Amino acid sequence: MEGFMEIFTLKLSGHLFDNGDLLPTYVDLIRELWVSGYRMVVVTGGGSLARRYIELGRGLGINESLLDMLGISASRLNAQLLASALSDIAYLPIPKDLNETFSAWTTGRLVIVGGFQPGQSTATVAMLVSELLGVRKLIDCANVDAVYTSDPRKDPNAKRLEKVSIDELMGILKSRTMAGTYDLLDPWALSIAQRGKIAIYVVSCNKPEALKNVVTKGVGAGTVITP
Repeated sequence: MEGFMEIFTLKLSGHLFDNGDLLPTYVDLIRELWVSGYRMVVVTGGGSLARRYIELGRGLGINESLLDMLGISASRLNAQLLASALSDIAYLPIPKDLNETFSAWTTGRLVIVGGFQPGQSTATVAMLVSELLGVRKLIDCANVDAVYTSDPRKDPNAKRLEKVSIDELMGILKSRTMAGTYDLLDPWALSIAQRGKIAIYVVSCNKPEALKNVVTKGVGAGTVITP
C-alpha cells in the first residue's frame, strides 16, 4: 500500500503535549516528513492544560461557552509551541479560523492550528480544514491505539475495530458536549468527514513510528474509518 504523497491532515492529541520526552520526537518526525516532500496541515488538541483551566473555570461558575474559549486558548498555545519548534518550516502566527488557515496555506509553509470556536472540538476543526483544502486523508494521533466498540479501559468486552464506516461508527459513539469532554471523534466531526469523503486513520500518539509507517507506507493504522 502506498504512502500519503498527497496532502494529509495530522490531528495531534493534546495528550502528546503532556509528554516532554515524546514531543521532541514528533517535532523531528514532522520536520523529517516535510523535508522529504510530504505535505500536511496539523491540528493540535488542548490536553491537560485545557482540562485544568476548564476545571478551574467551572469551579468559578464560568459558563460552557467561555470554558470552551479557555480550551481553545490552550489548544492554540500547543499549536504555538509546535510551530515555534518548527519555525524553520512552519507558518506563524497561528491561524484562528478557516480564512486565516487558507491564507497561511497559500504561503507554502507548514500550517499548524488549534481550536477555532466554542462548541467545536479540534477533531471537527481538523475535518473542516481538510474539507477546505480538499484533503481526503486524515491521520488522528489519538490517546488510544484504535477505535473500540466501547471504552476498553472500562469495558473488558470492548472490541477493537480494524475498519469501520462512518455510518457504523455514528451508531457506536455517543457525544458529550460539555467543554473538555469531547470523544475521540464526535458526531459533528464525523458528519463533516462523511460529506467531505475524508478517510480517517487512527494511530496511537504514544507510537510515533506508527505515524511514520502510515504516512510513508500506508500501513499500520489501528483503525481505518471510511466515509
